[in-house]
Amino acid sequence: AERCNETVYFNHILQSFWLGQSERCYHYSKKVLEFQFLGSHNRLMILFYAALNAFRGLNNKNGSGSKFTKAKTLFEEAMSALRPSLELSPLNFSNKACLLEAEMLSSERKHQEANFSYAAAITSACSAGYVHEHGLACELAGHHYKKIGEENTAFDFFQQSKRSYMRWGSQMKVASITRKIEDIQRK
Repeated sequence: AERCNETVYFNHILQSFWLGQSERCYHYSKKVLEFQFLGSHNRLMILFYAALNAFRGLNNKNGSGSKFTKAKTLFEEAMSALRPSLELSPLNFSNKACLLEAEMLSSERKHQEANFSYAAAITSACSAGYVHEHGLACELAGHHYKKIGEENTAFDFFQQSKRSYMRWGSQMKVASITRKIEDIQRK
């Protein structure tokens, strides 16, 4: 029964992450990570999305508070799980590690380092042919640049993200990014 629940919850985690439902993603991630017999690959992927989801939930501009602590803890756990896979298969996992690193650096206000990590994540996802993760890396880079006041750069990354999501076939993500682009154009 636990194996069946793992599969169902794993799908709920992915669905809620991509739909931007942070609380739901957190809820299911927390439940699944408590499973005794969680597969190692599923654990790694859940930690990756749970950590990204935690960074998404950071609202505190100075990077302090319980939300930052949760994000940092999930980041450390995800990076610890990623390292062995990254060594065995850098093509499959380097974009994920770079993206998590970029989100941590951005939340710590280390903007120059974050810029390099976003660029590495984008390049790596593109090289691996992961269209959806390329779109995600561009989207998160766009949020980062918008947050630091570089609207033109944010606009360019959102455009790249939109193209990737179009190639991936996600009309919902295309619509979401289009709204972000329009918000920048209105300013």
